[in-house]
Amino acid sequence: MRPLINQKGFTLVELLLSMVFGLIVLAGVTTIYVSVVSSSGSTLKESKLSTQLMTIMSVMTNDIRRAGYWGTFTETPSSNPFSVPNDSALAVFNSISANTVVAENSNVDGECIIFAYDADNDGELDSDSEFFGYRKNGSVIEMRTTGTVANADSCNENDGDWEEISDSELYSITRLSFNPQNSECVNTREPDEIDNDGANGVDDNGEIDCYAQTPTVGSGDTTVETREIIITLAATLNSDSEVTYTIQQSIKVRNDMVRVR
Repeated sequence: MRPLINQKGFTLVELLLSMVFGLIVLAGVTTIYVSVVSSSGSTLKESKLSTQLMTIMSVMTNDIRRAGYWGTFTETPSSNPFSVPNDSALAVFNSISANTVVAENSNVDGECIIFAYDADNDGELDSDSEFFGYRKNGSVIEMRTTGTVANADSCNENDGDWEEISDSELYSITRLSFNPQNSECVNTREPDEIDNDGANGVDDNGEIDCYAQTPTVGSGDTTVETREIIITLAATLNSDSEVTYTIQQSIKVRNDMVRVR
């Protein structure tokens, strides 16, 4: 008769403890996995939103840079039909409803910008197709596709034809602003060795800056305005309000505005 072999194994308590420790580890791994998946989902959503906004920003900046372009430029830039003040010249408005122009170099945000340029390069301002602009209308961005001399200097909802260029089904625009604070104006008459403003001496900065001291109408002074616009664009994803994106860019208009006062 063979002797009995003494066999050893896990007790019930040991098995239960092992199961508990295993469940704890599994719970930790699951939590990490869910967190990673959730984070990846948010990243993908934000990436999609940022791509959309950067595309719109690119369209706007490239278009605005062309403001005032004149295909048949002459030696008299002050006669540029695409840079007529209070008409075809670039201007920022505070909003559609108020429809008030923002001062040329003020640190004030406007929700609409309008301008004109020689799109067909024929040297003439075509009243139905060469007035452009961008504006925030509610939670969407609209682009002006047509306009006329009669409503050239207006961002009003009924002036010109505007069409939506943002995707209102995917996201809502929370901010679109145009800020002209970095624009500059130089009076080419200066220096003239005359204390024109009677303030800080002969040929001081106030006399050179024609935004600070507007030349007298009929003076014959020639001024050159360099327009620089800070554009800020922000939106929220409709399917997840926690996913937001903001982009800002400063652009300089390529064509200076020359005026004879």
